[in-house]
Amino acid sequence: MDFKDLASRLGIDDDDFMELVELFVTTTFSDIDKIKKGVKEGSPQDAAAASHSIKGASGNLGFDEIFNLTRDMEMQAKKGSLENFETYVCDLERMVNALKNI
Repeated sequence: MDFKDLASRLGIDDDDFMELVELFVTTTFSDIDKIKKGVKEGSPQDAAAASHSIKGASGNLGFDEIFNLTRDMEMQAKKGSLENFETYVCDLERMVNALKNI
């Protein structure tokens, strides 16, 4: 992922972008916990809301892969299904962890 290009697209410098990435990672892990809780409690509404939050932030930052996954998660949860969410959450955690290591 080219952070310099993403920062440039947002019109901010690299340091400010990295601060946003750090905030995104922290906030996203909190939202992932909400998704897990929603799955555990059988609450697609909670999973959809947390997925929506991640979707918006990732879209704003240009993290397309995370955006696409959470968009699909949100749409599925809004239809009342939490099928395969454990796999989706694992994929999401992997993607977000990759951001931490850059």
